This record gives sequence, C-alpha cells and structure tokens, in this order.
Amino acid sequence: MRCDDYRAGVLAGEDTAEMRAHVDGCSPCTSLTAALKTGHAQLADPSFWEEPSPELEQQVMRLVKPVSKSPPDATRRSPRRLVAAGLIGAAAGLLTFAVVTGLTGGSPDWTVAMSGTELAPAASGDIQGWTEQSGTRLHLDIEGLDPAPDGFVYELWMSDGAAIVSAGTFHDATAVELWAGVSRATFPNMAISLEPLDGDTTPSGQVVLRIVDG
Repeated sequence: MRCDDYRAGVLAGEDTAEMRAHVDGCSPCTSLTAALKTGHAQLADPSFWEEPSPELEQQVMRLVKPVSKSPPDATRRSPRRLVAAGLIGAAAGLLTFAVVTGLTGGSPDWTVAMSGTELAPAASGDIQGWTEQSGTRLHLDIEGLDPAPDGFVYELWMSDGAAIVSAGTFHDATAVELWAGVSRATFPNMAISLEPLDGDTTPSGQVVLRIVDG
C-alpha cells in the first residue's frame, strides 16, 4: 500500500488490515494519522453540511446587485440554496486545502533531480525536502523504476562524504514519503539503492538513482 492510499483511506474512515500493516512500518503516515482522523470527523459531522441561516443569506444577497427582473422559474434553484451551495463548496474547499497543506507542509525547502544509473536507465524524478527541527521530511516522485522484486526494497541514503544515513525504505517509488534524522545542509549527497532483505543495514552498492549533478 502506498502512503497516498493509506491517507485517503483514513480520510474516508476506512480501517483495514492492509492499512494497519502499512502504518506500523511508516513513520510519516503514523505522525499524520491523528490529523487525518480529525479531517474525517469534520467531514462526517452533519453540522458541517447544514445550510447557513436566513440571516446570513440576507446579508449576502444585499451585496448582490440584481442583474435581471425575469419572473421566477420553477426550475431555478432558490437564492438560499445557491448561497448554501456556494458556502458549503467554499468550506469543503478550505478543508481540503488545510488537509493537503498539512500533508505536504507547503512549498519544499529544496528540490533535487535524480537520474537512473546503468541498473535502472529509464528511472528519473526528484526529491523534495522540508527541513524541520528534528530532521528532514522527504517526498520522492520517481518514474520509470519498477517495484522492488520479492526479497528486496529500495532505500534512500544521505551522506556527508564520510558518514551515511538511511532515510528509509520503500517498495514502489511513486509518491513516497520518508524521514531522515539529519539535514541536507550537513548531508548533501543522496542516492537510492536496491537492498536485499537480509538484515544487513549497510548499503549494498546497487545504486539505481543518484543526484543529477552529484
């Protein structure tokens, strides 16, 4: 299961075994689960979808200059319902914006392009990073990289030239969210490798993507 699928499921109020298995091994999704459940609760609250009061309708209608004095049309929606629909749509849009902003954290602090190596020549994409107090939140958007074969995962590494730190593993490279306990200012070099699930925590050396200018 991808991070996007898990988060959409929580917003929809779903709770499946696949979702629980995903969040158990994904720290970024774990940290966002409470906010996603709050968003679901707000959407499920009947009061969120109630029509506004007549007083609000009158205030809005006083600001609207009539453009026609055509006789009433039985098929036309009432002004109150038009106002209600507009306000509900605006509220839903604001909630969606808030949820999406919470997930992405706004504009990234930096973006680096990645290109495939001889092990994955068709692969390319970029990594976006958000610098936070306790480390770096990363978003990967990679194309042309097949899902990791059985018994393997992909792993993102950050290095300062001497030390190397893992930013996490993933299976499918589309829209991945990862976390590293270091900043790119001190660990600027990045690469993605294919790693066997053999318990060895050191890099295998099977690099499939690296920074374009790195």
